[in-house]
Amino acid sequence: MVYRVYVEKRPGMSPEAENLLSDLRGFLGIASLTGVRVLNRYDVEGISQELFEACKSTVFSEPQLDDCREELPEAAYTFGVEPLPGQFDQRADSAEQCVKLLKESEEPVIRSATTYVISGSLDEGQMQAIKSYCINPVDSREASMDVPETLVTVFEEPEDVKIFGGFTVMPEAELKSLYDSLNLAMTFKDFLHIQNYF
Repeated sequence: MVYRVYVEKRPGMSPEAENLLSDLRGFLGIASLTGVRVLNRYDVEGISQELFEACKSTVFSEPQLDDCREELPEAAYTFGVEPLPGQFDQRADSAEQCVKLLKESEEPVIRSATTYVISGSLDEGQMQAIKSYCINPVDSREASMDVPETLVTVFEEPEDVKIFGGFTVMPEAELKSLYDSLNLAMTFKDFLHIQNYF
């Protein structure tokens, strides 16, 4: 079973939310924006309900600073941001290590995301601008708001590494055809340089 908890700094104790509100109003010019709330979301699997309840106030939050809830607050606009697959999730990794300190026999799987709760009278274009501002596509993506069935990732067996015979003596026309078929993150001149190097 996957458990979910949202953790939010108490009012007046969230400089992250206050700064984001100021940035969105100033940089994006969205004057109709009235509020921004930032919640850290944890999805947890592989531990007992009892341990999950204990972790709410010891691992996922600081009771004197944070509020914990299992449901999102009512709002017209909410979206989440999570690390891309393969990106190191430091918040989730730290939480997993802390849970193991509490109970060594448990093998937790934890995923984290940041959830933004936006208030104000906004149109679709303004919401897209806010999302673009908050999501860095290099290392993160918009997160699904649904609770997943499982957090365990099953990876497919990778294919054998392709070997390109005759690469170093391949004529430029053939090399260009090969380059086009590979969808590489380099220019053809880079590809040609690799051939010349070898």
